[in-house]
Amino acid sequence: MKVVHVTPVYAPAWQYGGPVRSTHLLACALAAKGHEITVLTTTIGTPQAGALDVLSRTLDGVHVLYCPGRVTGLGIVSPRLTATAESLAAGAHAFHLTGVWQPSIIGVQLLLAKRKTPYVVSTRGALSPYSFQQSRWKKLPYYYLFEQKILRGAAALHATAPIECAELNRLRLGVPIFTAPNICDALPWFDDAAGRKAWRQSHAIAPDECVIMHVGRIHPKKNLHFLVESAAALSSQRAWRVVLVGPVAERDEPYLSQLQATLPPQRLTVIRGTGDGDALRAAYSSADVFVLPSFAENFGNAVVEALLCNTPVVLSPHVGVGSLVEPLGGTTILPLSQHLWVAELEQRLKLSPEQRVDARARSQIAELFSAASIAAQFEQLYASCTTAHHTAAIG
Repeated sequence: MKVVHVTPVYAPAWQYGGPVRSTHLLACALAAKGHEITVLTTTIGTPQAGALDVLSRTLDGVHVLYCPGRVTGLGIVSPRLTATAESLAAGAHAFHLTGVWQPSIIGVQLLLAKRKTPYVVSTRGALSPYSFQQSRWKKLPYYYLFEQKILRGAAALHATAPIECAELNRLRLGVPIFTAPNICDALPWFDDAAGRKAWRQSHAIAPDECVIMHVGRIHPKKNLHFLVESAAALSSQRAWRVVLVGPVAERDEPYLSQLQATLPPQRLTVIRGTGDGDALRAAYSSADVFVLPSFAENFGNAVVEALLCNTPVVLSPHVGVGSLVEPLGGTTILPLSQHLWVAELEQRLKLSPEQRVDARARSQIAELFSAASIAAQFEQLYASCTTAHHTAAIG
């Protein structure tokens, strides 16, 4: 099957977050199963940014076409991306679009609608109520002028978790919604005892000190002020500290300063960036508990990574992956009530550091988010879209 994935930013532009990694892992998994996958994107965020021609590359077995693009006040635009999509559409069975709120997708959708080529849209949390509240003055007109048409023209919408599926249902778009989680390869993620010892030593954290860890962007959406305020109310005598691991955008520096003013330095450690895979695995393994009190998280890749490192997690109800992993063990979901979070963290401080996610739960989590399992689900999705399109064309 020939499928073209279109996204405004792509690997190695990892700084753009989860959607880049998720799209890349899915493309790799489908290519590994023998499908002809082409990713159509821009050079933005890559070492080739500023190139004037379309660049062809092979990345982890996936054919990628990087088009010139530029960032505007409304998002990423790329006329060459639309023109290149036209040349690819003739031989493609389906397209897969990832790029809500991005003008670069508008021309591609018009082209696909004209050719009657079926396409799937992954919304990646961009249509959550929280997202609509950000820059509402700009998003509402854009939604009704452009985005709604793109979504209604899709053969299917892809949601990564039941929370996102419910959010899309509320929009009443009249399009089938397909739910499949992100891929998380279990191989790099395991309880790394040697890494834990070295990581704690490098950050001057004692072996018996309780580490309450968050991994991800340091951003108001993650509700980290709620976390540090809850931690500030802890009364336990056991040594503890909050550790925040993740990138900080320049515009979020004041937010970080606010967090740092809430807890004394011996209670809060900030590690900018996530480092390489080995460093991140060591960090997860060093945590006594991973926390994500986010206001809105369509999935939450870091949750799965932490669990695969046998680290228990505490989440808000707004983290999409929560409902998928909670039945398997190691996951606690709490409403955003400070007294409940304080009580839970107090309880964690009383537990032995040896109390971690068990092997059975880890094995089930690894299978649930495996590349083979999720690629098979998308194979069925693309096949059903193509069949429905063919049937409609005959009719």
